[in-house]
Amino acid sequence: MSARRTVLLTGATGVVGRSLLRESADVRLLPAARAATVPDATEPVVRCDVTKDRLGLDADAYAELAARVDVVIHSAGLTEWGLPAERYAPVNVEGTRRVIEFAREAGAPVHFMSTAFVAALADTAPVPLRAENVCRNYITSKRAAEELLRSSGIPHAIYRPTNLIGDSVTGWTSHPQIVQQMSDWLGRGRAPFLPIHPGIRMDFVPQDLLSKAVLRAIEHGDDEGEWWVTLGSAAMDVETCVGIVVKQAAERGRHLTVPPLLDADGLAPGPSPTSRR
Repeated sequence: MSARRTVLLTGATGVVGRSLLRESADVRLLPAARAATVPDATEPVVRCDVTKDRLGLDADAYAELAARVDVVIHSAGLTEWGLPAERYAPVNVEGTRRVIEFAREAGAPVHFMSTAFVAALADTAPVPLRAENVCRNYITSKRAAEELLRSSGIPHAIYRPTNLIGDSVTGWTSHPQIVQQMSDWLGRGRAPFLPIHPGIRMDFVPQDLLSKAVLRAIEHGDDEGEWWVTLGSAAMDVETCVGIVVKQAAERGRHLTVPPLLDADGLAPGPSPTSRR
């Protein structure tokens, strides 16, 4: 692209949002968030809320913003697992609907942060995702958002990252994700066993890889398509991952005994947290 594009970034205070703001790119990133300040931002914060009509802006401010914006990166979303379906709808589904309305007003394409886990809901999934799976409501909300974009008629790119880890060089992240949390759990010797499904792969990518993919696409005007940001069949198996944790612990003078790997399907459900008082 010959002209430098102005990009509205929703969810600027989130893990992906802050990673995007830390990357060098030939675009102008306008951080959009409910917060008054956004770490790593170099442009003034656009105070808005995707759960509200017109993003919570008055008519004049909404029109003025739409006139400035060339592209929208929609990264705002509720990503915590294990919540009721109705908790995800206001941000992940209706928030996407409002971003679509704004993008239509602005004449801008949308680059949407989805999740690779939507593959688990596909008819081609090797193992059906159980109704009680802790991720199901979150994944379903992301799939619904994707469907809104597909039916909207506006140009859009969908990114489906797998589990994110910290920066590929420094390890930095604004908030630890499940991979870091599990690694910490293992590294402290708090895992009596690991429940796994046979043949499972531990697929995760550095957050800056996702950010670079998004920003390079916008720089080059690649505003339509579906991008799987994963390692896929090249991802490590569980044994290799555990071995890395053990090695890292040894380099820090801590000996870890590898916990047994147990087939998750053969485990009986344990008591609920409320029953262990």
